[in-house]
Amino acid sequence: MKRKMWGLVLSAMLVASLGVGCQSKETASQGAAEGAPAQEDSQKTDITIGSVIMNTSGEWFAEVIKGQQDAAKDLGVKFSIVSSENEVSKESDNVATYVAQQVDALCISPLSTDASVAAVEAAKGANIPVVNWNTTVNTETAGFVGVSNYDLGGSTGKYVVEYVKENFPNGCKLAILGNSSYEVGVERCNGFKDAIKDAPGIEIVAEQDAELQEQGLDVTEQILTANPDIDMIWAWNQTSLLGCVAALQNANNNKIIVMGTDMSVDLAKDMQSDAVKLQAITTQMPYDIGYKAVENAVKAAKGESIEKKVLVPLKTYIKDDAAEIEQYIEDHKDLVK
Repeated sequence: MKRKMWGLVLSAMLVASLGVGCQSKETASQGAAEGAPAQEDSQKTDITIGSVIMNTSGEWFAEVIKGQQDAAKDLGVKFSIVSSENEVSKESDNVATYVAQQVDALCISPLSTDASVAAVEAAKGANIPVVNWNTTVNTETAGFVGVSNYDLGGSTGKYVVEYVKENFPNGCKLAILGNSSYEVGVERCNGFKDAIKDAPGIEIVAEQDAELQEQGLDVTEQILTANPDIDMIWAWNQTSLLGCVAALQNANNNKIIVMGTDMSVDLAKDMQSDAVKLQAITTQMPYDIGYKAVENAVKAAKGESIEKKVLVPLKTYIKDDAAEIEQYIEDHKDLVK
């Protein structure tokens, strides 16, 4: 239910960002529904920025979208955004449409370091500067905005090591909800596992891929069935973590310690609850990533120099830090519908 709600919220945000341009409102709405980029004409400007987002699964992307929209508004540029829905072919079509529209710069979170090269090269070939964010691609771009995903996973891993040392004197059996499909997930998992590999008392007893919330729920249930004596679960992303938490709540299990990546309002509320032991979440600042990506794209469109690599700081939220968790919920209440 939570994922369906966020799907509706993100769809509304995407439609809001897709302006009518020279189209009628009816035509523009049809274009948004079909995933075709449309341009916004609500502001008088000579610069148009196109944005290609990987998918719209979860609050993390809602924050990115909000950051990008706010940057475009603050800078007074035309802006539109479209989702590739995790399909490289759709990503290529989206970029091709922006090239045909002759946008002045492109923001993109590439789906694949290799398979997304052709789309990025097509934009560059049309003299459109490209700013990639969140993920990298094996070709030169005007600049990158994001985090070190290796450090993102590693930060939680370091916390796990200290937590186990203090709370599990007889050792800790750990399960991982990971990702082996693309760069972001692989780097996070590598960072996490490298951080814990030399720690005494930590044994990885299960490791399975999970991405969306339903997968996180299903995989967690499978792990609990096969390993009823596990002590801790780490989840690599927001949606798999939400699924993991849901599975433990369904099982009335508040004994297993849960750690993960990428905070959300729902997860913050879960940290406040005693129904599950959600102990720590290391998170990015997705709003800042989105804002900076558009800001740099505008600079690139104007021919101004930008930093080749902008890394946004990380933060770890702890269940015991009640005030910080409450502040997170307050700061992000505008995303809750």
